[in-house]
Formats: sequence, C-alpha cells, structure tokens
Amino acid sequence: MFASAFVLGLVGLAGLAAASPVPDLPVVPRYPGTALSKGFHLVINVTDDCKDLHPSIQNTYVTSIHTGAGLALVGNSPQPQYARIFYQNGTAEEKRFGAVTTISDSGTPPFPSGLKLVKDPASETVSTAHLDAGLGSEGVGIAAFPEPYAFLTPETYAACNESLPYYQGRYFVIIKQVKLTVGENGRVNRNIPEGCAPVRLLPECTHLNDLPKGSYSSHEFAIEDRCYKDVKSIKWGGYGP
Repeated sequence: MFASAFVLGLVGLAGLAAASPVPDLPVVPRYPGTALSKGFHLVINVTDDCKDLHPSIQNTYVTSIHTGAGLALVGNSPQPQYARIFYQNGTAEEKRFGAVTTISDSGTPPFPSGLKLVKDPASETVSTAHLDAGLGSEGVGIAAFPEPYAFLTPETYAACNESLPYYQGRYFVIIKQVKLTVGENGRVNRNIPEGCAPVRLLPECTHLNDLPKGSYSSHEFAIEDRCYKDVKSIKWGGYGP
C-alpha cells in the first residue's frame, strides 16, 4: 500500500506540474560590443539581402569618387586601403543636440571634406551624399544613446548603381540618403529608389592620423565616439532584443 500510494503521489505531482503555467522568462537584449575612437571607416551593411547589388556590396568600405576640384561623390570599395578615414567634428554640446558634421581629410596639405547631403532635383525624399571641401551637412553623425547600435544618421541610406557623366557614363555605386514618409493610410513608405539597396553605414574603429604642419584641417574638435572593432566579424543574427 505504501509503495502504491507513493507512486500515485508522484503521478499526481507530475500532473500538477504539467498543468501549472510556466512563467515567461525575461528577454535579455544582446548587442555587439563597441569601442571608442575618434577616427573610423564606414562599412556598408545591406539591410535587405534580397535587394543587394551585384556584385555584393555587403561589408565593403565607403570611399570617395572624384568629380572635380574639391568635389567628390560617396561610393564604395571592397578594398580597405581605399576606405576614407572619417571623424565627427563638433563640441560636446553640438554632439548632444545632434549638430555635428562628419569629415574626412583630403589633399596636400590636408583640408576638410564634409559629408554633405544634396537633394536630388527630381525627388522630394532622396538626397545624394557628397564629400566636398567644407564642413558638410549638420546632423550627419553616429547615432547617440539610447540607440543600442552604432550607425551613421540620418537614416535611411541606400546604395545605387548610377552612370556618371564625369567618367563618360561609367557606372559607380553611389550612396544616397532617403527620407521615410507616412501615407494617408498610416503606412510607412521607405522610398528606396528602384534598383537600389537599403543600407546602414557602420563605423569601424581606426586611428585618426596626426595632421602635418600647415594643414587646413583641424582635429581639435574631433569627437571620440562608439565604433565596432571589426564589422565583418559580427554575426548579426545572434543579436537583437
């Protein structure tokens, strides 16, 4: 009798345990680690694999495409030696209020070439990224806390394969910035141009070089900010909320 009662007791406990609801475990967000640096490369991350260009532009580097004296468009290169070195320029207050500019030094002696967003004539939502002499567009910088990922703002960016008259019609990958809009039905329109790939531009830490004497550039207000040590090594599927 004792053995039977013991077995029945275990069965009852097992049934009770099975009927009891299992409490939901808290979801712990995981994000790739970052370091701090004043200098960084920008690495292209395609956010929709189905819209990647051919050949793929995933994990390629942002570089410049010369289009005239002190003028350039923003393009890409698979080779890191052609990656431009960028830095954010501004005071701590300007960083706090999203008023920095993003600069890359050009020429000899070095002068500042700022990332500038120039509205496309035929579009209300699309701008083309330039890297022209000067400080560039205010507000182009690395996303600030509490955003858990580090990427260049304002979003969204797109990579488009375009023919350039300066190079007798040769095609280049050109970086553009696209504004989101909301339709009358409340639906968000991403406005990515046809044939273009939606991308994020991710900062990868690199050394900000010292400037030679006689430079027109200045690193006095270069901001130390978040960047990834090695973008290509990040397995994005393992991160997120």
